[in-house]
Order: sequence, then structure tokens, then C-alpha cells
Amino acid sequence: MMLALGAVAGAAGLTAYAAVVASRLGGLLAIIGALGVAVLVGALVVRIPALVTSALALLGAEYAGLFLVRGDTLDVRSPLYAAAFLVVAELAFAALELRAGTPEPGLVARRAAVLVGAAAAAVLVGLIVLAAAATPLDGGLGLEAVGIAAAVVLVAALGRAAARSR
Repeated sequence: MMLALGAVAGAAGLTAYAAVVASRLGGLLAIIGALGVAVLVGALVVRIPALVTSALALLGAEYAGLFLVRGDTLDVRSPLYAAAFLVVAELAFAALELRAGTPEPGLVARRAAVLVGAAAAAVLVGLIVLAAAATPLDGGLGLEAVGIAAAVVLVAALGRAAARSR
């Protein structure tokens, strides 16, 4: 129950952040985020993991909408948002898993430690990417192509590492 409450509270916080920071159309963003929170609550009540995914998609859509209405290319708080988003997702799925039975001794503590480590890693990687994106480079199309290739390799490596950890 505590995991579910934590997930819902975190989702509400993510919703509030995007709605408050928006320079315009904050109300519309708040509606999208609130819909995501409502879907998350429903998913946790009826225990349907696919609805958790839908709720996360709505929260992500709200955050993407923030960039559309603000017109900014960078949000300096995006690494923190990403870490909070990761925590919300993990808490929601953990709440569904732990309702299925009694966890083995020490599992909750191990999962908490892994989640804290993953959130810290998300902030670190986000800061690195943010710093790289904010660095003005005048290298032309060739340098831009190398940067895109490096980003694709990084995302593929992170995806592969995530798949191995499961």
C-alpha cells in the first residue's frame, strides 16, 4: 500500500511540476497529468500493469507538452524529472508485484537500494547529456552526425544493460 501511495504522490508531483513551470497552457498540461495520475490510481486498484504503462505515457506526454508550450530546447531540471519518473514507475510496478504474495526476506531492502542507485545514475547520465547538449560547438554537419551516432550507441548500451539486469 505504501508503494502505491508513493507512486501516486510522485506522479502528482510530476504533474504539478510541469503544470506550474509552463509559461502558458499550464491548465491543459495539468489536465493531461491529472488524467495520468487517475489512470495510475485505477491501474493500482485493479492491478493491471498495462494501465501503469498508459499512465506513464500520459505523464511523459505532459512533460513533452511542457517543451512545446515553453519553447525551450533544454530544461535544466530534466535529470531530476527523469529520476523522479523512474522512481514513480518502479514504485508502481513494485506495488503490483508485492501484492501478489509475500516477498522473500531482504527483497524490499535490496530493491530500494537498487532503485536509489538507478535514480542516482539517471541523474548523473542526465547531467552528462544535458551538459553535452548545452555545449556550443561549431563543428558543422560532420560533428553533429558523430554526436547523433554517439547518442544512439549510448541509448542502445543503456537498453542492453537494463535488459541484462532483469
